Amino acid sequence: MLITVLCILIGIPLGFLFRNNTRVVNTVNRLTMWSIYVLLFMLGVTTGSNETIVTQLGTIGVQAACISGLCVLGSACAVFLLDKLFLKGKFDER
Repeated sequence: MLITVLCILIGIPLGFLFRNNTRVVNTVNRLTMWSIYVLLFMLGVTTGSNETIVTQLGTIGVQAACISGLCVLGSACAVFLLDKLFLKGKFDER
């Protein structure tokens, strides 16, 4: 945890110093994207090597789809109620 905080605290002044240098910023952006790709690949390898997760993949997928769908439905209902009860239809475009 301390190393993470130190990296952030060192990175902030360096980012401030090099913010106008487009070459450095573009290089850092490219390195960041490739680091994310490597981390996602390693996460896939770790997930694929875990026998428990692989055997339960169907169940996990159905649960994830249900949770996602219910979250979207709940958000839509919340917006509808917010608009009708509190905003009194101010954002009704019709």
